[in-house]
Amino acid sequence: MEKMEKKPTEENRLWTLFKVFFKISAVSVGGGLTMLPLMDREFVEKRNWMSESDMVDVVAIVQSVPGIIAVNMAILIGQRTAGLAGAIVASVGVVIPPVVVIVVIAALLFQLSGNATADHIFTGVRAAVSALILLSVIKMSKSILKSPVPIVIAILGFLLLVVFDVDAVGLIVASAFAGLLIAGISRLRKKQLELRGGEGEKK
Repeated sequence: MEKMEKKPTEENRLWTLFKVFFKISAVSVGGGLTMLPLMDREFVEKRNWMSESDMVDVVAIVQSVPGIIAVNMAILIGQRTAGLAGAIVASVGVVIPPVVVIVVIAALLFQLSGNATADHIFTGVRAAVSALILLSVIKMSKSILKSPVPIVIAILGFLLLVVFDVDAVGLIVASAFAGLLIAGISRLRKKQLELRGGEGEKK
């Protein structure tokens, strides 16, 4: 007889959260945004613990609130997948690697300063970080920019950030209000069409 596949227990899920965030944090250089494609692969594609829409919501929230992006992501994803315990475990997992690395770098900082080999290593790392961020942008764009309104908001937001140097948090808040306004207008138009349709049937 074939063995039935066991569902992951809460303990296994917490351990998995810790391992995944520890691993991602240990190899991701350049901030929380570089973690996006790795987290998407782990929690959306591989384990199906979250949907692509959930991941987009997480990114929008962590960009709108103060704090370290990687830690904020760990808290939100951990909470969504395993509650308060998941948020705590994921946060611990994501914090340990950078703390250890920072302590080591601080001890070797003066020895690495001006070292040509170290400079070449960091140049390569920065190039890889750019590729990860670009991958995140492409994947998120495919799931978000599916109608004219999000496309227009994205283009305007990009121009405001690049040309006019608008504050990113303010831009996100303004975009949220724009989304609410557009949704309200759409609902109002729908009601008006329904009322007109009802009046037409009465005639």
